Amino acid sequence: MTPRDDPNAAPPPESGPPHVVRRRTALRAQGGRNRWLGEPRNAVLIVLASVFLFGGGRKLRQAWLARRAVGRLEDPEVSVEAIAASPQFGRAALIELFRLLSDGRTAEVRDAAGHALSVLWARDELIVEEEKAIARRGFRVDWHARRRYPQSLKIEIPFVVAFKIPCLSESGDGVRPGQLEWAFRASGARRSSLEVFSPWVAGPGRASFALVPSDFDPDSPHRILFVAKARTVGLTETWELELPHVPFVFEIDSRLDAASILTLPDETRGEAVSRSIRLEQTSGDPPESSPSFLPLNADLAIRGAPALVVTTSLPCDLAHSVEIELSDVPGWRPAGFLVVVGQGGEASVDSPSIRRFPIEGVASFSSTALDRPGKRGMRARLVADPGQGWAQPDVRSVWPGTIETNWVDVEIVRR
Repeated sequence: MTPRDDPNAAPPPESGPPHVVRRRTALRAQGGRNRWLGEPRNAVLIVLASVFLFGGGRKLRQAWLARRAVGRLEDPEVSVEAIAASPQFGRAALIELFRLLSDGRTAEVRDAAGHALSVLWARDELIVEEEKAIARRGFRVDWHARRRYPQSLKIEIPFVVAFKIPCLSESGDGVRPGQLEWAFRASGARRSSLEVFSPWVAGPGRASFALVPSDFDPDSPHRILFVAKARTVGLTETWELELPHVPFVFEIDSRLDAASILTLPDETRGEAVSRSIRLEQTSGDPPESSPSFLPLNADLAIRGAPALVVTTSLPCDLAHSVEIELSDVPGWRPAGFLVVVGQGGEASVDSPSIRRFPIEGVASFSSTALDRPGKRGMRARLVADPGQGWAQPDVRSVWPGTIETNWVDVEIVRR
């Protein structure tokens, strides 16, 4: 066997000048590396290693940023901006957002947490039970009524209930209020029509109803239970949920005098109230709209009826019945009611607020007393009505006197 045929034989020594030998050796080594890189299996290994290194690093960075975001939410002085930025990390901050929705130190923090959760809801990153938890924990009910009423009231007592989920907003990326529908009922109101659920209405909701004082026993507390349920509309998950019941307790007091809401008459305040109320003729209907008319009887009406103009702030509130008088026609005719919470608010002596209340709902004039069209004078008077004052929870003290306004000219036409 020759050295060439022996596989274990050492390769023959390179011949030639030293620099040529070194060059050949380098080229031979480089060719081996190129052959290694050109192998398909080795290329796949390189790609997988690169994906692992770069992808894993990105995930580690995202996990680190998410942990920082959750840490900011754990701060007792967490900012609304930090809460608003948390949805970009998905479900990482879910537990903290639910905690802030229930126990946030301010309403702004609670609403911000709820809105952040609604963003995750809109992105379909929550399960059904978590979506229901947002509705249940974020549900708010505001009763607008008094806690005590006099038994001598002869009018029905109005109750207004506003309900919504404040964290749902029309702006932003979260679930919108119109994507929830509501139905409600009021238990304990002693009205059969209120004991059954109302038709479904897109939120936020507002319920109003009236109760008769004589339907309830005096001098004992009475409880009305507001029951609402919600369902989703146009979202990925469809569900229906009955929300927590919210009670309201009130009392019919036999010892409470209806006239106690009237303030004491005072000459100075009386002059201030009189100066703040006037009857003002309308400037005419806009050319593009139809004229407005105030019916007086079957044959006649006022074209462009005047309005009561009230300048606030007032020294006390107004809860008065409105009456009108026409020149050469004896007697006053009822024309509805006027309720103005005139105390406090943003209005002041330096920056008064002017409010207009059109005259409407005039009781019919007899055809004998008013039988032909033409120009006539008209004025109004306000007569204190304690019942209307009790019916409005924001009214605190009503001016007790009768207020007569100025005369204005009106045009009476045939209908």
